[in-house]
Amino acid sequence: MCIRDRVYRLKEQVISAMTIEGKKHNPAAIRVLCVNLESSIAGAEQSLLLLVRFVPKRIQIFAACPAGVLTEKLRSLGIRTCQILSPPRKSNHFFIWLFYLAFVNIQLNLIVFKTRPQIIHANSTKAVLATILPKVFAGRKLIWHMRDLRCSRLLAGICRCLSSKVIAVSKAVKDKLIGLGVKAEHIEVIYNGIATDDIPAKITKKDQSSPVTFANIGQFVPWKKQFLFIEAAERFLQDGSNAQFILIGDDIFARDGKYKKELISKVMTSPFAQNIKIIGWQDNLASYWEQIDCLVHTADAEPFGRVIIEAMAHGVPVIAVAGGGPAEIITNGETGLLFDPDDSDGLLEAMKTISQDRELAHNLAINARKYIISNFQVKHTSEKIARVYEELMAA
Repeated sequence: MCIRDRVYRLKEQVISAMTIEGKKHNPAAIRVLCVNLESSIAGAEQSLLLLVRFVPKRIQIFAACPAGVLTEKLRSLGIRTCQILSPPRKSNHFFIWLFYLAFVNIQLNLIVFKTRPQIIHANSTKAVLATILPKVFAGRKLIWHMRDLRCSRLLAGICRCLSSKVIAVSKAVKDKLIGLGVKAEHIEVIYNGIATDDIPAKITKKDQSSPVTFANIGQFVPWKKQFLFIEAAERFLQDGSNAQFILIGDDIFARDGKYKKELISKVMTSPFAQNIKIIGWQDNLASYWEQIDCLVHTADAEPFGRVIIEAMAHGVPVIAVAGGGPAEIITNGETGLLFDPDDSDGLLEAMKTISQDRELAHNLAINARKYIISNFQVKHTSEKIARVYEELMAA
């Protein structure tokens, strides 16, 4: 592509920032612009979609995000949206990201002057960096929604200076931020929520003689540690036990292709390849939960773990690492099973427990579902976020 064509495309991107589609705003509501830098749908994007569905009517949400699946879903919900530039696929190229963030800052500055939101809600840490110009020139209140356990002290300091409030998705994230110098009173922990109304209430007890299906669900990125799941699966099958293991996921942001290839190669060359399968990313897991007997979550730096509460709400027992968000969600032996980080022996033992003690697995499923319905309803999450908006307006 020649330089003239590139300039023309950038010009189109700037113009698109001024084009807003969706419902007209309610003049009496608090106007919030949610900024999301990804077009595909992972945990943060699922949370955004649920927020706009269940936020009280006294809040009016607009959205700024790249063109893609997320934009389509937001517009289908009647949310006013505007397009920003898609992020680079090379996550380690500093100057490419610097140029990208500078350009998106210009786009968002135009969007803010067009929509006149009272609050900007950055749906990730990178989204905060994309709102520097709107924050400085438009003077809007900014919320930093922190969904990560990986953040440098410098980055945390910049985001803290820009933001009026920080929403942390878990106590583990709050503790991380405090360790990076963010004041505790500036942070509010609000767990992600799920809509449980359409989830079947019946939990079927599995027959002792039937083989167990273990699943690992998530993005194919190194910190999710899918190789630990495969290692435990091979050891489980070496003992002659009958079970199926499935990995559901993908490199959805196209930044970890090498890891994905290594993962696929590991499964294909496994001596137990007939029992270990990879299934592509699923936006909707409704048709899979009935096939899964146990979710195994191997990430040891998980800030929250949305798929964990989804599994628990569907009556699927969960094995997860005793750390980060999962350790706040699961009570070991009551609502799930926990194992130490990188402890393949502990993971294997937990898998055998689920396989051999179906009564325990059934009780874990029942207890987990009750706990999630009582504590992780998306209506409560949306109401808590709405109160943060109102407190900022009243300050």
